[in-house]
Amino acid sequence: MSTADASQLRKRAHEEAPAYLATLQALVEQESPSSDAAAGDALASLLTGILTEHGWEVERHARSEVGDIVLARWPLVGDGPSTLLLAHYDTVWPLGTLAEMPFNRDGDVVRGPGVLDMKAGITTAIHAVRLAADHGPLLGPVTLLVTSDEEIGAKHSQPLIEAEAQRHDRVLVVEPGADEGAYKVGRKGVGDMIVTLTGIPAHAGLEPQVGASALRELAHLVLYAEDLNDYERGTTVNVTVARGGTTGNVIAETATANLDMRVLLEEESGRVEEALHAYQPRDARVKIAWSGGFNRPPLESTTANLALQSVAKEKVAAMGLPWSEAVVGGASDGNFTSAMGIATLDGLGSVGSGAHARHEHIVLSATLDRLAVVASLVVAEPEG
Repeated sequence: MSTADASQLRKRAHEEAPAYLATLQALVEQESPSSDAAAGDALASLLTGILTEHGWEVERHARSEVGDIVLARWPLVGDGPSTLLLAHYDTVWPLGTLAEMPFNRDGDVVRGPGVLDMKAGITTAIHAVRLAADHGPLLGPVTLLVTSDEEIGAKHSQPLIEAEAQRHDRVLVVEPGADEGAYKVGRKGVGDMIVTLTGIPAHAGLEPQVGASALRELAHLVLYAEDLNDYERGTTVNVTVARGGTTGNVIAETATANLDMRVLLEEESGRVEEALHAYQPRDARVKIAWSGGFNRPPLESTTANLALQSVAKEKVAAMGLPWSEAVVGGASDGNFTSAMGIATLDGLGSVGSGAHARHEHIVLSATLDRLAVVASLVVAEPEG
């Protein structure tokens, strides 16, 4: 893409600001926590209407425990590489948060629950494809998949994500950028495990030796588990919640703990899980049971991902924008597609900060630049 053509696309992206904000406000003001299927369905209905108005062909995939998934295809496409735009509409914010954190704009800053993570990303995807289609023919087939349970592990969405990814040459994840808007070129794989220890209760004063303390065993296990950390390889294992015992004068019969596990390398997930399952209680009378495991593989620096990054860098440079990249500890649905060997680039949706926090916001001007970048990635290069 020539510098002049890229500059024109960026200019038009900034002219899109009023329409962009209208779409974004509508999405933010329709609250959609992951755990509320009815709220999710209401958002899916709103999104279906918006997409249809913009010219997409929309499918709705019903789910019972979470909101319905929205799948949209752009009808007029070229014969070049196909692109899957990947997003989610569920947020971490419970119903009623909007009353405390209303959608509002203060100069270049736009706030509201879920505005950064990731309703701005959905808005970017919608307006980027519209902008690209107005600018010229699209490079190839474009699909937008907006899921409803990314924040809680994507159990209800993963099969559809993988099926759609398999049909496309590349995946653009419109999650927010990292700090200062860095593109996300790596993400850790994430796992959660719960360990339950069952010992033998006894009177803590009369005959404590008869008991087998689940809490004492848990103390040994916490040290064992966290010794599996390998910071140089990007592996972390942290016991985040622990509970045990029943009352003050009884040797603890039960104890439980939650473990948060994150890895940059897929091989590390196997090492960590195998080591945890191999743990043998110091007191053989204490029984141990594990549940859970890794639910997302890492997004690694694959050959396909590097090639897509190279294309994106060229588009960004043509617009006179800076390129920065980051590897982050959190996961996204792009972890699934990258692990399948499909070229994946993340962090394309918006620029801001405060995901999952009260100060969540986007920077509008930088986010409109992101819109231009996404448009440049799906529009065909002009002939000549």
